[in-house]
Amino acid sequence: MARRRLLVTGASTLIGSHILNQLLAYDVSVRAVVGSSEEMQTLRQQYPPSTHPRLEFAIVPHKESGIPGAFESALHDYPEPFDTIIHTVAADPAEDADCLARLVNLETESSINLLRSIKAITSRVHRVVVITSLSPFARWLVDPQMEPLSPGGYYNQQRVAEIDSEYVLATSQASDNIIHDALWKWMRDVHARFDLVYLTAPSVYGPSIRPLENSSDLQEANRRVWNICSNAGDRMSSPPYGIDYFTDVRDFAFASVQAAFTPHAGNRRFVISAGTMPSGTVIADFLISRFPELGSRVRSYGSPPRRPPSGGSPLDVVDTHLAATVLGLVQYRRVEDTLTDLAQQILELHRRKEWRSVIQS
Repeated sequence: MARRRLLVTGASTLIGSHILNQLLAYDVSVRAVVGSSEEMQTLRQQYPPSTHPRLEFAIVPHKESGIPGAFESALHDYPEPFDTIIHTVAADPAEDADCLARLVNLETESSINLLRSIKAITSRVHRVVVITSLSPFARWLVDPQMEPLSPGGYYNQQRVAEIDSEYVLATSQASDNIIHDALWKWMRDVHARFDLVYLTAPSVYGPSIRPLENSSDLQEANRRVWNICSNAGDRMSSPPYGIDYFTDVRDFAFASVQAAFTPHAGNRRFVISAGTMPSGTVIADFLISRFPELGSRVRSYGSPPRRPPSGGSPLDVVDTHLAATVLGLVQYRRVEDTLTDLAQQILELHRRKEWRSVIQS
């Protein structure tokens, strides 16, 4: 039987790096797509050719990833054809995204552009796995005027008064639904020869594969935990995502790899959620109890007020039955484990560098 050959986009992001790490435990050949030569060199050091001879790299600059044809050179199937593509979607509130609909359209077009390239260039791809998170839409809803953001950047929260978490969650999910439906329509219209698997997490927390070098290395919802640990004034107040449901990045990566390898996962959509992340106060109390050295630094204030829920659960967000029965994700990491492992990385960063220089990086 021929060895599986996969291409992974966003391989240096929090989610993509965990997917890559888990894939490399299998007897597969992988091409990792990154956004810069610096990211490629970092991954080469982590996975040297001597121990990972079947790992190669391609570079697609971040600013060009949404342009038609951006992935064409990365998709050329030399020295052997790809059979699976894993695409990690990271919606970026760029300057052109002057409204939520525009942000959704940009992300939709970016994904469809990739599907077009896959159809035109690859000869044997039979599955495309699309990985999404609701957090980018929630960030835009909370502060539509925020500055364009690089990974780990800060958000302008001056205008945030009260977070309607149910509205944020419902609207973020509706935005993700639009992208999902558009991809399926494209698949039907062009009679694509490959199937599509679509995975969504409400928000993503968890430790990085590599040690943190500075605060800008924090991605996804991890910034919230950093902010609780920092006690650095208004500049570091928690990003008000407004989404309480979460997934540990390691569980999300497991589900993504299973989606690539499980035959009957084809043409299905999966929600990956471990439940709800506690409030900032509860997180702060837990971190102090687990890491007493944080006692003088942890703060639980600073998050915007939240409207109490009206009752009832958003079933389509927490319904993980399909992920359990098809992908085998029957047990998620406990929130305590996610917070402990993430806080441990933050503390290790503190021990390596003087604290004030770290939080200003």
